[in-house]
Amino acid sequence: MNLESSEKDVLFAEMTEVLVRSNPKLDRKKILKALDEREQKRNTCVFSKIGIPHINCDGLTEPLIALGISRDGIDYECVSYSSEHYKESLVHLVIMILFEPGDAELHLKVLADCARVLTVPGFYEAVLKAESPSQVLNVIREFETEQ
Repeated sequence: MNLESSEKDVLFAEMTEVLVRSNPKLDRKKILKALDEREQKRNTCVFSKIGIPHINCDGLTEPLIALGISRDGIDYECVSYSSEHYKESLVHLVIMILFEPGDAELHLKVLADCARVLTVPGFYEAVLKAESPSQVLNVIREFETEQ
């Protein structure tokens, strides 16, 4: 709910830690390396103020998703904004997705589902107003039905 990170690489470590704590079989170092390699290919800031880092990760049987909210914003190195609009380029909502390798169809479906919900008017604002994880889940459920 309240990410502490202000930079992308620290954000990845912070969110990976949450996922590894709940799934001890996961290899933290491999996840962080894969996230870094993915970002080198293309920045995962796919919508204004929203990042969706996603990678393939051994040891999963279904996608693993973490959602993080940063009230202050994270320097996500979005290249679409000039330095004069720095505050506008900060990311406040991050959805990290780890996928089982080899299931490209599911990978694309999950990303498409995320994109649909994220583009529903009011979704971003409603998530940022949520004050608890259960409220975030309620917002997601509400907006999923509006698609």
